[in-house]
Parts: sequence; structure tokens; C-alpha cells
Amino acid sequence: MTTKEMFKERMSIRKTDPVRASVLGILIDVVQKNIRELNREETEADIGSAAKKLYDQTLATITEYKKGGADTAQLEAELKVLEDFVPEPLSPEKTEEEVKKIIESLPESDRVLKNIMPKLKTIEGVDMKIAKAIVEK
Repeated sequence: MTTKEMFKERMSIRKTDPVRASVLGILIDVVQKNIRELNREETEADIGSAAKKLYDQTLATITEYKKGGADTAQLEAELKVLEDFVPEPLSPEKTEEEVKKIIESLPESDRVLKNIMPKLKTIEGVDMKIAKAIVEK
């Protein structure tokens, strides 16, 4: 799905499903901002990474609200919508496989963290914490 398709969906459901329409609007804004900063075309991975970031932020907010005893129903509804856009995480084995492919594709002198990590970010579903631990190993 592209941000243009998301925008069309948002416009068609804004009255019938305001929560989803709101989340789509936020997601579109985040993706557009990111691709403007990077000065490149949008990819599906951009939507997935933006959704993952928003998902994590919303989850953290829900946790904080619950500590204070606040109502989290709206945030939980938004979280359910974001789940549709968050990519399925790779297993640790598959992540290790992808890391090895990238390392093997680089010349011996370029096999350092700063050259490997940006390439890993382009792979959908990679948990960067797991990937970094594998690279350092």
C-alpha cells in the first residue's frame, strides 16, 4: 500500500471509521516527512518502519497512561489499526541469515557496523537490536 492509496482510503472512511482515518493521516504524515528528509521515493518499507515506530510510541504511551490510571481506550483502538501496517518480524534465525548475506556481499575492509546497519534497515521485519548483536558477534 502506498501513501496515495492510504489517503484515498482515509478520505472514504473519515466519517464511518474516524479512528482508522486519524491513524492513516498520522502514518501518511510520518512517511511523507521521512521521505522528504531522505530525498527519495517512497517504499513499502517506509510505511512499515513508520508504523512500527508509531506502534512502539503508542504502546509506551498506553503503559504510562495506565500507570496514572487514565483511560486508554482510544489509544488501544489506534494500536489495533497500526497492527495492520507493522511488518511481521523476522525470526532470529532468518535475521542471522540476512546479516550473513550482507556481510558476505561486502569487501573485507568494509565489514564494519557503520556499513552493515544501513543495509539491514532496508530489510522489512528486521529487529535492529537482534541484528546489531549478531553483527557484533
